Amino acid sequence: MNEDRLNQHKRKALKTAWKDVTWKRTPTEFDSNLYDAVTNFKQHESDVWGSVVKPIVEEKFPPDKMKILKEFDHTTWDSCFYFKPSFSDEDRKQFRFAYDKEDMTAIYHDELMNLGVNPNLELEYSNDKAKNPHYYNEEKKLDEKLDGFNDPRYNARGGYYGDYDVNINESDVDGMGGFALLVSDTGGCHTRPMMCDSELDWKKLKDYDVSRREMIVAQQDLYEHKAKIISVMNDVIDQAKFLSEVKPYWADLESCVNFDDDTGNALSVVSEEGKQLLLNTAKIRQAERDIIAVVTTPKEKELV
Repeated sequence: MNEDRLNQHKRKALKTAWKDVTWKRTPTEFDSNLYDAVTNFKQHESDVWGSVVKPIVEEKFPPDKMKILKEFDHTTWDSCFYFKPSFSDEDRKQFRFAYDKEDMTAIYHDELMNLGVNPNLELEYSNDKAKNPHYYNEEKKLDEKLDGFNDPRYNARGGYYGDYDVNINESDVDGMGGFALLVSDTGGCHTRPMMCDSELDWKKLKDYDVSRREMIVAQQDLYEHKAKIISVMNDVIDQAKFLSEVKPYWADLESCVNFDDDTGNALSVVSEEGKQLLLNTAKIRQAERDIIAVVTTPKEKELV
């Protein structure tokens, strides 16, 4: 690349490309942590539903009796219940197996990113969404994609800490992967607590709840890490007068950016720690390219 002088257009193009490269082409330990946290949550979800929730609920609401009551419209499908331990003074606790928006953006994080919407919108605009019209435009796009998954377990109105109230339509049940039970009609989350007599079962319920929070925190950690990488590179771009001043911290720049235009000026100071962070991201992407090259090379032309 020659000594092209940076101007406003080129700075903006570089920043846009860097953001895309960082989110979609720079896998980090935080991406792996989120993947592992979602996997862990799903495992806890499946285990606690099958070994704790379903047995307790069906003992209290036998399926055969519920089917009879269903004929008289005295039942409802539910996936949210309150349990209370019989062996301690702990208060009742809500355990839900439907998803709110926070769950969905963690579970479908990469899919949403690849669909061109921002699953980290609430994190990115946590301090200024009330006065930022861009937030509402992006929120609309995100909501459309979330609705597009047609996941019957997703309820945009649900809240993690508040009472979770959702009506499950009969037509939704087949698509809920078994995470719905027929109970006597109370509407929404079944609020009357059921007793949990086993300490192990109570621990499983609480571990399931913890796994959900760990998944959400893993998304927050991923956002903070990549937001820092993006911020540091933006400082480098603002400080540089020429492309050649950006390239030392973006070694694969030519393969990531393609634009034609003119001039600019500079501000800001980037720390040595920040510059090292940028250098590390190029190494990550090169390692990924090396892996892909090995996997896609025919056997007779294997790389050594």
